[in-house]
Amino acid sequence: MACESPSSVDVRQVRVSPEVALVLPGETQIFAAEAFGNGGVTASSAGVQWTTTDPSVATIGNGGTLRAVREGTTMVVARLADQADTAHVEVYDPPDFGPLEPGISYLGRRGYVEYIPGELPVILSAPHGGRVGVPEIPNRQNGTLVGDQNTLQLTEAVREALIELTGFAPHVVLVHLDRAKLDANREIEEAAEGNPFAERAWLEYHDFIRSARAAIANRGEGLYLDMHGHGHVIPRVEVGYLLTREDLNRSDLSVSALRYVLQSSIRELGRDSPIPFADLLRGTTSFGGLLQAEGIPALPSPAHPMPGQDPYFSGGYSIREHGSLVDTELVSGIQLEHHFVGLRDTEANQRAYAVILARVIRAFMLEHVGFFEPT
Repeated sequence: MACESPSSVDVRQVRVSPEVALVLPGETQIFAAEAFGNGGVTASSAGVQWTTTDPSVATIGNGGTLRAVREGTTMVVARLADQADTAHVEVYDPPDFGPLEPGISYLGRRGYVEYIPGELPVILSAPHGGRVGVPEIPNRQNGTLVGDQNTLQLTEAVREALIELTGFAPHVVLVHLDRAKLDANREIEEAAEGNPFAERAWLEYHDFIRSARAAIANRGEGLYLDMHGHGHVIPRVEVGYLLTREDLNRSDLSVSALRYVLQSSIRELGRDSPIPFADLLRGTTSFGGLLQAEGIPALPSPAHPMPGQDPYFSGGYSIREHGSLVDTELVSGIQLEHHFVGLRDTEANQRAYAVILARVIRAFMLEHVGFFEPT
């Protein structure tokens, strides 16, 4: 029996892709239409007529190329024979914030991401503590979907503790979306799974961190701390530098080799430090060492210098992207994984630990960078 060609199949359905798009004014978005006959047989899509329901927001040509005009929403309509399908388009015009002022909260689209600039050479970010769930972003189908409970509250408490300690605030960047909607500590493909609204939030989050880094680098070196929570059995803060468990299980002499300095997220600190790199990672003045001195168990630290075979988070996308992994970056990055009980389980514990962490941040910066409060 001869197969029918697509051009000879009667059109019974038209399907437009993508189904949803977010476009900035002046940008373009290409849409495609597929045609099907009875039983899902592919039909020819030649001759599709494209329109938008509001040409003042966006226009579209016969080839399916949409051009965004102004902020608003419209529908793309694809017609073929007596069939049609639509797609939703939002044209979003990002606000021009102008010069950013310390202490002012700046929000991305729909408030999914927040940036509070500061004066201190420190950035705190919390990508996994949000609780906002919205219908326009479906739940991700892959990866970790469970959030880091109370890490937003902990990060805000550390900001307040640093203000109390120094009179100045750090830079803070927060994701308010639930982790099931967006995982901002991953590459965009895994983080948003193709949803344009999640992709927009991902871009805003990392652009806000870049803005904070640029503000710090204009005055010298700085420190970026990515705030997380872990559920490992051992209750200690895991301090991540992009060095693997196997790397940290090496001797002090071995891990102090230049190759480990250069592959770490604190490359800038390690290259200039007068002490061996192993001491910077797990000595008394390391971040973990200073936590240990305050009564907070940490890995790596003098008491827990090596992970051995224990679970350990070495750091993820954000400190790889925003730490000092290349020569031109002056802001070093550390991922902090906090256990739950005693640190982030209650508001009282969050505030008590925030006071300790603020002291540790200041001591670490003074020891290894030589300054902290603005002059």
